[in-house]
Amino acid sequence: MRARERLLPLAGAFNFRDLGGYPTADGRITRWGRLFRSDTLHELTPADVESLRSTGLATVVDLRTSGELERTGPGPLASEPITHHHLSVLREGSGEAMAAPAAPGQELSERYLWYLDRGAGALAEALTLLGEADNYPLVFHCAAGKDRTGVLSALVLEIAGVAPGTIVADYVITADRMELILGRYRADPALADRMATVPAYRFSVEAATMERFLGELSSRFGGARTWATASGVPAATLDRMVDLLVEPMP
Repeated sequence: MRARERLLPLAGAFNFRDLGGYPTADGRITRWGRLFRSDTLHELTPADVESLRSTGLATVVDLRTSGELERTGPGPLASEPITHHHLSVLREGSGEAMAAPAAPGQELSERYLWYLDRGAGALAEALTLLGEADNYPLVFHCAAGKDRTGVLSALVLEIAGVAPGTIVADYVITADRMELILGRYRADPALADRMATVPAYRFSVEAATMERFLGELSSRFGGARTWATASGVPAATLDRMVDLLVEPMP
């Protein structure tokens, strides 16, 4: 897993990375330059915007709450010829400004499974968007690019046939980005007081968290594809998504 090669060197987003190059079960790989995951995009610099123009970015999917979006604004990409979709995984007031706040004694993986219930509509709509060729290249993001983004990324990659170990490794890349992301939170007056009261483990990025999530996704729901179709995403849409995201057989 060469994290530096897939991370875009942006000054205003610390966790913007390409989901290409991952091997699939049928011997293919996910396409480079098609699908990206990221942390929040409201601090992008003019140079960052120019860099993203070169990718041909067509669509932004914002998984944050309306409160988060209203507080920061959409950022400079709002003035670009890019389609924006706001698909909040959480209902307003769920408290998700920084990282998934697992209750005392609750595994963070259980929080991720809770997203599949609370955010089923948003996640299913995001998967549906990924079944349309005109929406690519596309980036989806939340605040840190760790929790809500991590869940959607896991769903997409599993449906595409990427092995669990690779999905876990992709999730863990965020660990090296968290200090930069936390620095952004600490510098934000609106978040500084809360930062002082949030236990450090809530910002952790552990392989075991994603391993447990994927295991429960399989045992409780029959895997990502079964969950998605049960949540209203047509099987044909998922098939198109895979065709759009995975290189054809040589």
